[in-house]
Amino acid sequence: MTWRLIEEDCTNVYQNLAFDEAIARVAADQEEKQDTLRFWRSERAVVIGRFQCVHEEVNLSFCKKKKIEIARRFTGGGAVYHDLGNLNFSICVKRSANYVPQTLKEIYETFIGGVSEALQSVGIPSKYDPFGSCIRINDLKITGTAGWLKRNVAFLHGTLLIKSDIPMLHQSLSPPEGQPVFLRDRARIRCMKSKRDNVTNIADHVSRCPSDDTIKIAIAKCIEKISGKPVQKGSFSLEERNTAEALYQSRYSQSEWNLGLLAQ
Repeated sequence: MTWRLIEEDCTNVYQNLAFDEAIARVAADQEEKQDTLRFWRSERAVVIGRFQCVHEEVNLSFCKKKKIEIARRFTGGGAVYHDLGNLNFSICVKRSANYVPQTLKEIYETFIGGVSEALQSVGIPSKYDPFGSCIRINDLKITGTAGWLKRNVAFLHGTLLIKSDIPMLHQSLSPPEGQPVFLRDRARIRCMKSKRDNVTNIADHVSRCPSDDTIKIAIAKCIEKISGKPVQKGSFSLEERNTAEALYQSRYSQSEWNLGLLAQ
């Protein structure tokens, strides 16, 4: 079976996150799973991990003033910043495939490490960091990644900082003291804090930055090399679109999911 490549023009962060979760959940429910590579972008937004508390990760007043959306994804990991200078990728694969390792650490090394090799192939001096499960240039981070393993599905998604607004990133991800406190949920489970790191743009480390299409093609070729299967353009199934719409309505469009519950 071939890999499916999905590229659509949606830049709404909430809908994009709903589509990512829909890909993973539909694949988990299917006997015959469709391996998927997806590229997407969002307008300015901060995306926090599922197990984080927004007041500990985000400058809420700054984001409100600058109209930066705040969203929560279904995977763990730390907070990241999105804008149109940031290219996001999602990988969904059947875990029982012979080229897919069994542990999350090895899956990251195979696929996120593969993305790093793809960047190297187009002249970007990147290196996979197995300790941070990320990609770096000169010890500076250019990706944020998160993963989900369930019912024979491995799902990874990540960012690539290409020409992002780094000052805006820093300000939006610098929470001041004294912000309103939000609980993750009614169970009052503790928050998982981001591991703060120094980040950079790819464009700042190359004499001529490869085009987005060049980077996408390189990543697709890397997936073909890893899997031994072709990557061909496709689209969301009707089930995925319906699942994404249901997730958007019940979860991603709701402040209770994205922000949590305001503490009394």
